[in-house]
Amino acid sequence: MDHALKWRVLIDPPMAGFENMARDHALAEELEAGHAVLRLYRWDRPTVSLGRNEPGKCYDTDRARECGIPFVRRPTGGRAVLHSDELTYAVVAPLRALGGLRQVYERVNEGLMMGLRALGADVELASSSGAASKPDAGPCFRKPSPGEVTAGGRKLIGSAQARIGAGFLQHGSLILGGDQGPLERLRRDGQVVENPATLSGLLGRSPGWDEVTGAIRAGLKEALGGRWSDGAMHGHESATQARLEVMYSSDDWTWRV
Repeated sequence: MDHALKWRVLIDPPMAGFENMARDHALAEELEAGHAVLRLYRWDRPTVSLGRNEPGKCYDTDRARECGIPFVRRPTGGRAVLHSDELTYAVVAPLRALGGLRQVYERVNEGLMMGLRALGADVELASSSGAASKPDAGPCFRKPSPGEVTAGGRKLIGSAQARIGAGFLQHGSLILGGDQGPLERLRRDGQVVENPATLSGLLGRSPGWDEVTGAIRAGLKEALGGRWSDGAMHGHESATQARLEVMYSSDDWTWRV
């Protein structure tokens, strides 16, 4: 663990998809040496996010528009996620500060797992062997990828990474309730979308937002080390976010693949 890293924790109100992606990207692009960020947030409406290189042509945009479900493309890889009843996390840190990207991926998932176990959820990590799914392999929660947090063989948290500037961004979705069913109705090929595990289903209750964010924060702090404190966006980060929102709100970016 890097005990010298200074961690800033942001717990944000719900935002639109393009705002969330621009903010995650901005935090990584403007990252200062010796600093890291944990951001926990939600979405202001059900939104589908596509992986950076995932083909978007299999989704029926007219039907999505009729359902009031916007699309956004992430700066990270992975596959489509319907963001609805969930907690989204973003970890931003300098490259190599926590090991290689694969090692970081495993450590972050270990921290997520520890936080969920503290809530009473019976979770584990999927086997780290095997290859990650290809960008055109269908929705993210169709099956677990190596090292992801699962419950009873079903994915509970889907995560993705990207190198940005001198840092990296890893963010992902913790399903609190509901399912990914609407994705099935939005796909042109009718591909079946498996129901993921949900935290409320595992606990037999619906935990409060503060309870879940507190547990996730504690688990990641234990796994990643460093000095942690609450924080807010800095002025230069907000300016970069505003610039990036132009890209993340554009059809040219969303439907680039």
